[in-house]
Amino acid sequence: MQRLRRHQGLLLAVIGGVLFALTSPPTDLYPAVFLGLALLAATIADAPSGPRAFGRGIAWATAAGIVGLRFVPAVIQRFTPLGSAASYLALVLLAAGQSLIWAIGAAVAHAIHRRTRAPFELAFAAGVLVTVLLPSVFAWTPAGLVSPWPALVQLADIIGERGVSVIFAVVAALLARAGRAALHRAPDERLRLRLDRTVLAPLASALGIVAALLVHGALRIRSLTGDAGTGSLRVALINQAVGPLDRWDAKNHPIILRKLREMTRDAEAQGVDLTVWPEAAYPYVLEHGAAKAPRGPRAILGDGVRGPLLFGLITLDKPRSIGFGGFERNSFNSATLLLPDGSLSPSYDKLELLWFGETVPLGGYLPWLRRMFQKSGGLVPGDAPRSLDLPREGAPPVRMGVLNCYEDTLPGVGRLITRELRPNLLVNVTNDAWFVGTAEPELHARLGAMRAIEHRLDLVRSVNLGVASWIDARGVVRARDDSQAPSTLIATPTLRDGSLTVYGRLGDGPLSALLVAGVVFFARRARRAAAATDPEVGSEPDAAAGSPGDVEAGEGSTPPRRPSGP
Repeated sequence: MQRLRRHQGLLLAVIGGVLFALTSPPTDLYPAVFLGLALLAATIADAPSGPRAFGRGIAWATAAGIVGLRFVPAVIQRFTPLGSAASYLALVLLAAGQSLIWAIGAAVAHAIHRRTRAPFELAFAAGVLVTVLLPSVFAWTPAGLVSPWPALVQLADIIGERGVSVIFAVVAALLARAGRAALHRAPDERLRLRLDRTVLAPLASALGIVAALLVHGALRIRSLTGDAGTGSLRVALINQAVGPLDRWDAKNHPIILRKLREMTRDAEAQGVDLTVWPEAAYPYVLEHGAAKAPRGPRAILGDGVRGPLLFGLITLDKPRSIGFGGFERNSFNSATLLLPDGSLSPSYDKLELLWFGETVPLGGYLPWLRRMFQKSGGLVPGDAPRSLDLPREGAPPVRMGVLNCYEDTLPGVGRLITRELRPNLLVNVTNDAWFVGTAEPELHARLGAMRAIEHRLDLVRSVNLGVASWIDARGVVRARDDSQAPSTLIATPTLRDGSLTVYGRLGDGPLSALLVAGVVFFARRARRAAAATDPEVGSEPDAAAGSPGDVEAGEGSTPPRRPSGP
């Protein structure tokens, strides 16, 4: 019993991580996002030191990663010679690696709470913001997981996906405060359940915030319903259902192109204005900067295919000397627009390459590191966003901002593209074939939906063996198709005027500044209180001291220690 009591915080952290991950597909227990975060908050508040808070953050996030990314072993076993034992070890290592950002956030929350005596709600919110700002392989956030409940995340057009996650953190911290107050430990070490103001006040505050989010969201969705924008576009989203290994086998390329052209011809017969092929769907490599469509056996237009057509492809850069007589020829994961006259738009080249799949961390900044893994050249990121503009007779052009593959899960890329290009439509091209039959395509789709809300733009997603979808500017999924056979989804997205939302204009800066200001305020107040109590106490408040709110909630607090000696 004593050992269990000693490791109670660690155990609660693991349970909280599992609960949090049950929000993800296929379980979809959306309220668990608050309960899972609440257990993390409670274990951090109870941690006796910063390293213990860090460790509990690792335990929580590792448990969440193992459950939420449980599709990883199946993918490894399908495409590598590694056995089941190695695949599950890889899952644990990936989850543990990704847990570091949550561990850092937990340590930050603990340090802010203890050193500045800031309310734990503020400290935990700041810790979660630090977490979601840090890079990771799978960038899933509390807000992104519940995007199928769009009313809950409508504030994203003001504070972004990360900001909504911070609000969720405040709710979780309030629930943790209520739970810890209810389970009051008596002096004789027995737990007594109590229900008084210290329990009801934070509980009511947490429920009130959730209710306010839902009411605001419902009203915001209603205000956007029926918004005709500046017109609409009829778009065909193609899923050619090509297996991940088949795509890269040269003998399959003619068959793949023939199928894509056949599906495009059928879609155009239904009167679509634009056809979209997924990421790297065109099976042949084109020279980077090519201005004319290929001809002959590799042609796209002709035989009933008219265009226009937006498609993903690999483009090959010019050879570059790397010294000592060596050279490399890099390539780009690109998307381009083919017009009916056979002209190709300058391509959009993917800005954020997937770690370990397309590049190594820091490979874009350290060429020598990238060359260690890509001896004669490999994928490199694009250097700037670029819109793909489709002219329309008698109307402004369709200005499309492309999010390639997992870029639609990254708030920073979405904001960069909308701020620089002012698109009136977002287009995602993705190849999720490596994850077919798992929960990853659904997780990807719901994270991508947050870009539509953040920027109030319709988003269409053309996905090979994943979730093709049309998400409107409210974050509502208007059409979707997750077939594992070749299929075409017809969408009619609304075109917007390209104006920036508050979040598109200001990003995460205002929320970050507000949290920093709150921390500074409480830090200064703690210093003044310490100086008033004992002028000999240094300018730093005691790290062991809790906040006044902790005493009120029955959490206990250690008073500042007087310095020993003269």
